[in-house]
Amino acid sequence: MRLFALVAAGAILYLPLTVRSQTDTALKLSTSNPRAVAEFRAGVNDLQNISFESAASHFKAAIDADPNFGLARVLFASTDGTLTPAQLTTEVNRGVEDATSHGNTSEVVLALAYREAALNHPEPMKVFFRTASQLMPSDRLAGFMAAGGIFATTLPAMQEFVARYPDYPVGYNSLAYLSWFAGDRAAALAAAKRQVELNPNAPNPHDTYAEILQWNGNFAEATAHYKQAASLSPRFPEAYAGLAEVAALQGQYDQARAYLNQAIANAWTPSQKLNYMRQIAGTYALQGSGAALATQLDAIATEAKAQHNPQVAAIAYAQLAAVQANAGNASAAHQSLAMAKAASADVPWAVYYYGAMSHAMLKHWSPAAQELASLKARADADASVSNNMVAAAEGFQLTQQGKAADALRILMAADTTNPLVMNRIAEAHAALGHTSEAAAWNNKAISNYALNLADFTMVNSRRRAREAVTGAGRQ
Repeated sequence: MRLFALVAAGAILYLPLTVRSQTDTALKLSTSNPRAVAEFRAGVNDLQNISFESAASHFKAAIDADPNFGLARVLFASTDGTLTPAQLTTEVNRGVEDATSHGNTSEVVLALAYREAALNHPEPMKVFFRTASQLMPSDRLAGFMAAGGIFATTLPAMQEFVARYPDYPVGYNSLAYLSWFAGDRAAALAAAKRQVELNPNAPNPHDTYAEILQWNGNFAEATAHYKQAASLSPRFPEAYAGLAEVAALQGQYDQARAYLNQAIANAWTPSQKLNYMRQIAGTYALQGSGAALATQLDAIATEAKAQHNPQVAAIAYAQLAAVQANAGNASAAHQSLAMAKAASADVPWAVYYYGAMSHAMLKHWSPAAQELASLKARADADASVSNNMVAAAEGFQLTQQGKAADALRILMAADTTNPLVMNRIAEAHAALGHTSEAAAWNNKAISNYALNLADFTMVNSRRRAREAVTGAGRQ
């Protein structure tokens, strides 16, 4: 058994005697500061409504009012989204220490539980939340987290949770997405709609319902609920990103960018702003506007450097290299790749992917093979590297080298529901003269409405698929 699991299973036995005596069945806060209490309660309300940035602002206000409020500190660190991994670890550990020194049993157990959630340790997280649920059986949020919460749950676990708590809105949020990914669209739509019915005045339920409607191709209804989410408090800039996706899917690129500029205006953090800038780049890529895309990628790299985010800057330069290579500008592409590798001491693996793609588009096969080898080496050592992108890069090189049959063998072993893989499969079929197969795969890519405008490979795959089906040329 891993150490953290051992700690999770046994830690309750070693809580100080001064806190083990609590028998209350609802969370009682130890802080005597009324502002800290009020801000904490507001933060928890936003947390269970999945408005994380607003929740973080309340938890921060709670610890400003009472710096020894350990549970509030752990929850602030868990929801803030701007802390480095080292800062996150420091804050959650301090929060647990403060809860142990100044809190009661329930606060300590919850602090431990949220710390494990923040550190991405799902199994000990569930153990602590199950303990919290036993201490506080009326706390539905603890029960929801014990079932895996938003990020670590399963469809059976959430179905069982919703059966026990049929009037608790957030359970339906997880149920909607899990049902969709299990292939049950009707159940996903029903769960998302039920969350809106139970919690109509919070933005996230409308945003979730809108997203599921979008994925199902119900664009008008999706737009209505995204707009409803954008109109509610606390501010929810992701609703504008959703509106941009629906607009872009319908070819309304200027409107999509207008929505994303509204998202930037409502962003909670600089990193959110940077992400919406990347989504604006996605609209240009999907549109096929190479010059505007290059300008936007350069702006992203500049902003990322200003935010001291060298990895995003590196990826933006690498993406710019691919745009330049696609336009046949080898000198500019080589310069951008050099800037990508110089931008970050720890070169992101995506830089090697775009390097492999750039050189392959220029038919510079030796450096293309070197970049692909570097990408594969990173994939062998790092589980976060996308195997689909590795397969797509290798498949593209083989197709371009006249080895489309070999490309297909590699691509068909990847995730064939991924739009990038679909499009590269289509290209290999087209190179082999399989016209109907190529059209079928491209149509699959186009009919996938789960669009993420910040996903550079996805938007470019959709554009290539659209151009292949419609016969439109690249711009």
